[in-house]
Amino acid sequence: MKYLLIVFLIVSLSAQAQIELHDSDQSGYWSVQVENDVFGTSTDRFYTNGVQFNYIQRDKTITWLEKLVDKLPLFVRTDNKGRGYAFGQKMFTPEDTQSTELIENDRPYAGWLYGSASVASLMKNTAEYRKINAVEFTLGIVGPSSLGEQAQNGFHDLIGVPHANGWDNQLRDELGLVVTYVRKSEHFSYMKNSLEYSWSPHKVLALGNVYTYAGGGVMVRFGKNLRNDIGPPNISPGFPGNAFFNPTKEGSSWYLFAGVEGRVMARNIFLDGNTFKDSHSVDKKPLVFDLQYGLAYQRGKIRISYSQVLRSKEFYGQKDESLFGAVNISYDMD
Repeated sequence: MKYLLIVFLIVSLSAQAQIELHDSDQSGYWSVQVENDVFGTSTDRFYTNGVQFNYIQRDKTITWLEKLVDKLPLFVRTDNKGRGYAFGQKMFTPEDTQSTELIENDRPYAGWLYGSASVASLMKNTAEYRKINAVEFTLGIVGPSSLGEQAQNGFHDLIGVPHANGWDNQLRDELGLVVTYVRKSEHFSYMKNSLEYSWSPHKVLALGNVYTYAGGGVMVRFGKNLRNDIGPPNISPGFPGNAFFNPTKEGSSWYLFAGVEGRVMARNIFLDGNTFKDSHSVDKKPLVFDLQYGLAYQRGKIRISYSQVLRSKEFYGQKDESLFGAVNISYDMD
């Protein structure tokens, strides 16, 4: 339980990024993101569930977080910046969740309970182009203290389905730290009937004992009022997005989106196993791709998005790709 106290402490002190795209007086945003394979294959396997809560507050004062980020390479901080915080949990299971025995050729059982703090800034902003960069610090716990077993089997009790029986073989307790840098640009084109489209390439670098990887990708969006946000949030690793949006006073906004991201994986604790202790592990694939597509709808102070993510095979011997869905609801509190 001492590890849980550390996680809650980091959440209470930290901030996850918000982008201040237009002048406004919003006090902040709440967002909840749910990712689950029930929206895809309807089976508990591989990346089976993720939940993340975000709170974003607009505040132009300089904090210890900005001072720390200013000392890091690559990051460019401007006056147009934001910060906030996030708290989440992820769960991973093998394909066969009924066996109580260790399944050596399938991925380990693992849970990940974490808090994140980040700073983002808008580096350039014109009618047809904008550029954003962000740094995120994530601290959490992998292993039994992440409460993955309790969360999964407790939910199974609630909906009346069998338990996942192999959690005794999960990764052991280990504190995890990840520092992630993202740079994203977006190019806008305007059409008739208030329609528009954009394409946005991005780069990402993550360093830590949980994840270490370099990646990049591109997303295309089509709809109305694309500049109201930078895309819906995702639970890392995934496409860069954010809980921020500009509320609409009249009418609604919507867009369709689709993109691909590739990652060169040097470290993935959920496949490589514990860093400092003996644990179950499998041979991971060095290159992983995500294909994501979906839609977002915004009216007034609420934005709702739904997406499907197809993730390529992550380890040698994996029979199928991972398919899961993601639902996000963001709310402006002002």
